[in-house]
Amino acid sequence: MIDLAHGVAAAFAARGPLAASHPGLRPRPGQLQMALAVAQALQAGEHLAVEAGTGVGKTFAYLVPVLLSGQRALLSTATQALQDQLFTRDIPAVSRALGLPVRAALLKGRSSYLCLHRLELARAVGTSAQRDPVIAAGLEQVQRWARVTRSGDVGELDMLDERSPLRPLITSTRHNCVGTSCPQAAQCHVNLARRQAREADWVVINHHLFFSDQVIREAEAVDWLPETGVVVLDEAHQLNDTGIQLLSQSISSDNLRDLARELGVQGHAWARGLRPWGHLALCLEQACRALGSLSREAGTQGRGRWTESTPEGLNPGTWLLAVSGLDHALTAVLEAVSATAQSAAELARLLERIKALQITWSLLAPGGPGPQDAASVRWMEWGADRSWRMVRAPLDSAARFTRLVSDAGPGTRSWIFASATLGHDDALSWFTRSLGLADHRTVRTLRVASPFDHGDQAALYVPHDLPEPSDAAHTPQLAVRVAQWAGRLGGRTLVLTTTLRAVARMADALNEQVLQGRCAPMTVLAQGQLSRAALLARFRAAESSRHGAILVASASFWEGVDLPGDGLQLLVIDKLPFPSPDDPLTAARSERLEAQGLKAFNDGHLPEAAMALKQGAGRLIRTETDRGVLVIGDRRLLTRSYGHQLLAGLPPMRRLMDDAEMSAALDALAFTRSSTKDRPCS
Repeated sequence: MIDLAHGVAAAFAARGPLAASHPGLRPRPGQLQMALAVAQALQAGEHLAVEAGTGVGKTFAYLVPVLLSGQRALLSTATQALQDQLFTRDIPAVSRALGLPVRAALLKGRSSYLCLHRLELARAVGTSAQRDPVIAAGLEQVQRWARVTRSGDVGELDMLDERSPLRPLITSTRHNCVGTSCPQAAQCHVNLARRQAREADWVVINHHLFFSDQVIREAEAVDWLPETGVVVLDEAHQLNDTGIQLLSQSISSDNLRDLARELGVQGHAWARGLRPWGHLALCLEQACRALGSLSREAGTQGRGRWTESTPEGLNPGTWLLAVSGLDHALTAVLEAVSATAQSAAELARLLERIKALQITWSLLAPGGPGPQDAASVRWMEWGADRSWRMVRAPLDSAARFTRLVSDAGPGTRSWIFASATLGHDDALSWFTRSLGLADHRTVRTLRVASPFDHGDQAALYVPHDLPEPSDAAHTPQLAVRVAQWAGRLGGRTLVLTTTLRAVARMADALNEQVLQGRCAPMTVLAQGQLSRAALLARFRAAESSRHGAILVASASFWEGVDLPGDGLQLLVIDKLPFPSPDDPLTAARSERLEAQGLKAFNDGHLPEAAMALKQGAGRLIRTETDRGVLVIGDRRLLTRSYGHQLLAGLPPMRRLMDDAEMSAALDALAFTRSSTKDRPCS
């Protein structure tokens, strides 16, 4: 690797192999700067955290030096969609351009693969699945696909989404997999994918799988992932939140309802008549429902912190009664399966699963120990359809990552962290502090600015006359303006809200404007109507339609959404994305900051909001030719002292001062688009 930096520079040269294989690719100084920094880290066995603004080309910037280094690598990104993109598009492109073949494997979590054994069980005559005609028809469709698929990746099934009732019937979990005793072990898609991963030069995974591997390795001394010289964690801004999810202890109504369903399937299949399986399953489901039906005080409808024996907002008497009923139901299930576990390997695995749930239950339910230190928090979470979840979570992923990075001795493994948003300062403190890397001497940091000319390509408008964000009139009045603005553009508008509830309110208000003829006709698309992929496809298709569309969304749409070109020209963010101070995790983090002598708002809430705002704003300008307007419908940017700090964290866009300038900017976008399309070819 002596000439690694030279090789990287040659690869990105104006007439180098990357430019030759991608005629439209232009040399980008920031991309080369990042690639050389990655090369230096690989050569020195160091660790690097790099914030690369939109348009830098960070994927090629880390793939090229890793490929030229010849090292085995683990490449992790935030979602399965990004995994697929990396595996099917980016890695092959770099490999072909440089003429260096690399054996890459794609590895997802167990629930992403078809389980042939469970499919066979679900299709067995007499099961509850077979008695449901819709489920039975779906299983037959899965069976036809199972005969031709090579990977077994259920993502190939268009008819199957994350919430499909078919999914738990045709995929396995760590607890219900029967392992080497499975009659389909030789054809197991999970085993095949893991075997390919262990033999590959590069393995492409996602952050959930990365943390799952760490948890399983620690608990069972079993590792899925190979040891590599390089670990690249792309979209690294999500690592802390993902780590908290995977490192938490939790038990939920979904876990127990799934157990009840499994109890009926496995009990009837392997120990029919030995125990009243249907009655046991029903009792467990009823106990789950009783807990979820408890009345709660106002303000604790989402999450209630749990520092004493009873979660906030609940009556101690009714809480203990409901918990006692669930405890008895779970104990009865444990006794029944313990008595019959020797009948089949499936029941033995089911027993292990029940014991694991019992352990978690004993830690979280009343009588179990509360949080042992200031590094964790416990809460009760309430959802729709009487669903609930008990959680104990670490406040961050620092302990885990400090250990992981420290265990890799100097020169033995390099960790590369990359994202478009990692911090507000050159030390990337927002990111490094959450992972415990701020004081780690071998972690270098780098910030590479976006090559886009945001001052020319984008404008920012903050209406000064909207109601305060807490006012009930805020959403309806903002919707009136959005409908008018979108009408000038023929749609091409994305509205990002800070809550899922606000999505419905905004979509309803926009539909009212359209139905009553107060604005130009257009389609209003809202998160929850269709899958994320289907919504984005509909929005893109509307670009060429007569009226266009407005897409209203929240949550995951704040990042990872790529809508280049004229399809998106107006981005509206309804309110500043401050974390809810009542959220148990946010409240516990605030208490820790105060105990450290810091300010919860200035050192916690404000940086979090700034990073989220930066992520959301990044949806607007995706290429060097994009043009658009960003509207932030929150007057606090103009009236509060922290407004300038949040504005400073955004790309340097030109400011629009009033409605007249806003209208002129939108008309210019529409005119430029029309004149460009109408221009005859030269």
